[in-house]
Amino acid sequence: MISRALRAQVEGSLWPNAHRTAPVRRGILPTKRTITATNRSPERTPWTKKKPFDHAPWGSPSSTKGIIRFLGPTKDGNPAFLDFKKGQENGTNFGPSLEATVDVTDLRNFEPPTTLASEGIEWIYAPSILSEDNTGASQVVAYNFRHRRIEQNTNLFDPYNFSAKPLPNFHMDNDAETAAVNLRRVLGNEEAERWLSKHWGIVNVWRPVGDVVRQWPLGLVDARSLSPSRDTVPIYTRNNYKTHFTALKYSSRLRFYYVSNLAPDEALIYVDFDSVPGGEEASGHGPGLGMAHGAFEDLGAPEVTPRRRSIEVRCLVLYEK
Repeated sequence: MISRALRAQVEGSLWPNAHRTAPVRRGILPTKRTITATNRSPERTPWTKKKPFDHAPWGSPSSTKGIIRFLGPTKDGNPAFLDFKKGQENGTNFGPSLEATVDVTDLRNFEPPTTLASEGIEWIYAPSILSEDNTGASQVVAYNFRHRRIEQNTNLFDPYNFSAKPLPNFHMDNDAETAAVNLRRVLGNEEAERWLSKHWGIVNVWRPVGDVVRQWPLGLVDARSLSPSRDTVPIYTRNNYKTHFTALKYSSRLRFYYVSNLAPDEALIYVDFDSVPGGEEASGHGPGLGMAHGAFEDLGAPEVTPRRRSIEVRCLVLYEK
């Protein structure tokens, strides 16, 4: 189901050595996990993880201050839209973005590590391949990729040519309607109809290319801190296979996470969409709502940093159970 060209991008660009058989850091944990004291830390008492993003009581996770950007009011007061017709790509009514400075928790030394099954995000080492082993799915189908980069003349804050550059406005790639569109495009109508009555989802793989990401890292929002009716707004599309994207509105309830200094031999995997609401509590395969995400301006980053380059691959994950 994956074309040779796309497979080459996944296996060559994503992980050059992916054709080799390599162990995967499975890391999928149940929501409740008991951690006991080690020989080096005899003062620690047993502790049980009770909910996603629980952190062990010894030590606090580090964080940074970051500027997060959200969709602002449109120029004409009408719903936001983008036109994908060739020659009319500048047709949009976007106004200036809204900005908020927030705390962004670093998952690099988070204890215990977050997992795809519990929090909906997992930090892994390469070479590794998104597979049945680290998703719990019976089948994984890579169907789309984006190579994003900052060039010398890149303007991150205009709404155009957004497929080739990091996106500083936080958004969600899919909701139930647009995820089903991708399912049909990839599997065909007949096979998609069979899976629409089962458990399926979309998982994204994101990794740096060429250098460590020190500025404009990928930030993600805990899906459990987000209410779609309160915190999201559609961006309608014209001349596109999807009817809309989903933008994020600011709320003080939102909780933000990232992994600092992510290197080209590391990657993030996170839930883009899950057909079973309620996440692990209902199905054991992560949050039903996909994780909103975007590039954010890290106020703790050095003044001079490498230009960010990254590649992301979107994958259908199909669960037999």
